[in-house]
Amino acid sequence: MKNILKIAAFSTLLLGTAQAASTQEQIKVIDYNTFYDTQVNNVDCGGYWDERRVWVCDYRTELVDVSYKTCHYKLIAGEPYGPYTLWQTKTVLASQSCPGGWTIPHPIPNYQVPGGTYVHQHDTFSTQQEERRVAYNCRWETRSVWIPRGGSYCPVPNAK
Repeated sequence: MKNILKIAAFSTLLLGTAQAASTQEQIKVIDYNTFYDTQVNNVDCGGYWDERRVWVCDYRTELVDVSYKTCHYKLIAGEPYGPYTLWQTKTVLASQSCPGGWTIPHPIPNYQVPGGTYVHQHDTFSTQQEERRVAYNCRWETRSVWIPRGGSYCPVPNAK
C-alpha cells in the first residue's frame, strides 16, 4: 500500500513539473532591441523616451493622537419613546462645535406639536491613537517615461 502511495505521489510530482515547464515556455520575453525596433523605429507606431521632473515622496504610517468631543443632549419638553431616549450623544473632532439641538416627531403621526426637543447640556473629551499616512523625504526627481506617438497601441511581433 505504501508503495502505491509513493508511486502516485511521484507521478503527480512529474506531471506538475511538466505543466510548469510548458507554462514557462509560453511566457514571452521582449528584449530591449526588439522593443526599440518595433516601437521606436516603427513609422506606424513609435514613440520616444522623455525626461520629466516629477514631485515624489516616500510614505509611512504613523500613529497620531486624535482628540474627540462627545456632545451630550437631553430630551426636554417631551417624553422618551421608541428610539428616542432621555439622553443622546454626537461625537465630533475636539476642534469642532457641537451641533445644535433638534426636535423629534410626536409619537402620534401627523400630530401638530413635536414629540420633544434635544438640547445641548455638556461635553466630554477623549483621545485615541489612529493610523495616518504621512509623506516624508519629498523631492523633485527626473524620471524617464515612454511617450507613444499618436497614443496607438503597437504590438510587438514575434516575441519569444
